[in-house]
Amino acid sequence: MKVFYSYLPGLLVALPLLAAEAEPALAPVSLQVGQQFTVMLESNAGTGYIWQVAEPAAGSKVINVELFGTAPQDSFCCGFPVPVTLTITGEKPGTEIVRVIYARPWEKGKAPAREMRFQVKVSAAAR
Repeated sequence: MKVFYSYLPGLLVALPLLAAEAEPALAPVSLQVGQQFTVMLESNAGTGYIWQVAEPAAGSKVINVELFGTAPQDSFCCGFPVPVTLTITGEKPGTEIVRVIYARPWEKGKAPAREMRFQVKVSAAAR
C-alpha cells in the first residue's frame, strides 16, 4: 500500500499531460490561391503504418491535399525511414481543416499512432 501512495502524486501530475496529447492542436496555415504549403512527415513503411488524409472530404474545393513518399535509392531497406511529403495547395478562398493520420489501414476502429491537424485559411491572390 505504501508503494501505491508514493506514485500517486506523480500520476496526478501526468494525467493532465496525457489528456492534452489526446487531441493535437490545430496548426494555422495561411495561403493565397495557388500558393502551396509543404511539410515532411516521418514514416517507416516497413511497420505497416502509412500517412493518410482523414479530412477534408475528397470534394473540398478550397484546397488540394497530396501525400507523396519516396525512399532514397541508395539506402532503401526494410525498416528504413521513408520521408513523406504533405503538400496543401490553396484552390479558392475559404477555410478548411486538414487532418492526416499515421495508421495501419487494416486496423479499423483503432486510434492512429500519430495525427496532425492544420487549419488552412485561403485568401484571394494578391493583385
